[in-house]
Amino acid sequence: MIVVVLIAAAADSDVDHAVTGGFNVVVWIALIGGGLWLASKAYEKNKTTVAANAKSAKDKTLGERSSRAAEWQRATREAKLPAARHPGPLKLSLDGTVREAVSGADRARRTIREVIAAIPVRVSEEARAHAKVLSPPAERLCEPGRYFQEEEDWGRFNVWWGPERTGTRLTREAASQVKDMLAWAAARRNLVSDVHPGAERLLAALTGELAQRFRDSVHTRYGRADDGAGIAVLPPGEWETLLGDLHAALVAVADGLAALPRPKLLPLMHRPKEARFKEHVSGEAMEQDLREFLANAAKLRERALTGSWPAKFRAGWRLDGGVLDGFVTEEIRRRLAKGAEGFQRVARWNTDQLSAGSFARVYLAYVTIALDYLTEVLGNMADYKRDSAPQSGHRIEIGGDVTHSNFVLNSTVRDITTVLAPVAGRDDRLAEAIEALSAAVREDPELPDDEREELLYHVKDIAEAAAEPGEKQKRGRAKLALSAVTEAAKTGAQLAQTVTAWHDVLSKMF
Repeated sequence: MIVVVLIAAAADSDVDHAVTGGFNVVVWIALIGGGLWLASKAYEKNKTTVAANAKSAKDKTLGERSSRAAEWQRATREAKLPAARHPGPLKLSLDGTVREAVSGADRARRTIREVIAAIPVRVSEEARAHAKVLSPPAERLCEPGRYFQEEEDWGRFNVWWGPERTGTRLTREAASQVKDMLAWAAARRNLVSDVHPGAERLLAALTGELAQRFRDSVHTRYGRADDGAGIAVLPPGEWETLLGDLHAALVAVADGLAALPRPKLLPLMHRPKEARFKEHVSGEAMEQDLREFLANAAKLRERALTGSWPAKFRAGWRLDGGVLDGFVTEEIRRRLAKGAEGFQRVARWNTDQLSAGSFARVYLAYVTIALDYLTEVLGNMADYKRDSAPQSGHRIEIGGDVTHSNFVLNSTVRDITTVLAPVAGRDDRLAEAIEALSAAVREDPELPDDEREELLYHVKDIAEAAAEPGEKQKRGRAKLALSAVTEAAKTGAQLAQTVTAWHDVLSKMF
């Protein structure tokens, strides 16, 4: 540069001026370069200072966040939510006293249906009340909250609290209400699981996925700190969505339970006409054991009716006391089991699940059915002894499915015909109606064999009442028998036609 300037100056023949000008240029260049160097040094220093200040500010911010997060976490650990409350026993609204409800086998089986049918209806009402608590808008059950979320530099494996964020949490009252609702759903599901599969499936929606979502949401999640109320703060909309889902599930449960079909009436069972003891069993001993069991069970039943619940009446107590195990004939036990279906499930209930009055009502109804049936068995013990006695020549074995043989059916039909003999001369139409009923039961191909035999016993009860119209007890038994036959006619076309055709004639008996 200097050379160029000197040459340019020499070209003007003014050497002194050129030298002076060149010198000035050099000075200016030096000054400018030095200034630039000093400026760059100052910039670097300032940059370092700014970075240091920024780092200091960031560290201070992260420190403050860490300190606040630690305080929030400590407060969260100390904030205890109340435990869920037990919903208490289910209370049913039932008519009459317990004694009236178990006044006889027929009334008892209707009581059982009444109690079992009332359970889902009452649980439906409870579900609707819970749904009302969570009715929209869900925002009214929430309050604002703040939280920190952990952030991480994956390259350096550094973790720190991110910026403060806002969200919502349940109010303490709403959180307690939801906990109580889920405890209620679990308790009611346990109550209905054995006797109402449909109700159990409906309540499972509340005790499964939704209950787990609540448990996962209510506690502060790992890697998060919120402002210490003991109920997690979630991003806006999450709590509101969960509350909406719970409300919808409760409404669905309430509607579903209310629409469940009414349970079927238990059949009114009678003792089989023929039965045989096991080879090693004495008929006299069997009769004595059954008589003693009936007396003791009747005393226990009476104690329960007067308000002193016997310790023996609990799960595991057998309705026949094991006495019927002395029969080789399975049918005599099968009939009791069919007439008292569901007893072992109901016996597992307790007064923490179902109110004392309702539990006593359904439990003693089963006991009443068993006592009536066993009393019939005791009254026929002389015939069972005869059946069990060794016989010469051809012997008819009565056990298992043999009790449904044509021999038994034809024997019962002959008994009906014999009983009807005096009726025919007095009321031909009534005798004809009962004969038609007997034939329909015997011949309807849609009736199972075990039900066919039971229905023929019912027809025999009707025939006996027709033969002795003045006997109030037989007339009452016949009325129940006709109801049982009418109910069974729903499954047999031929029997249904006969019942319809002769119903007016048969009804005049009562």
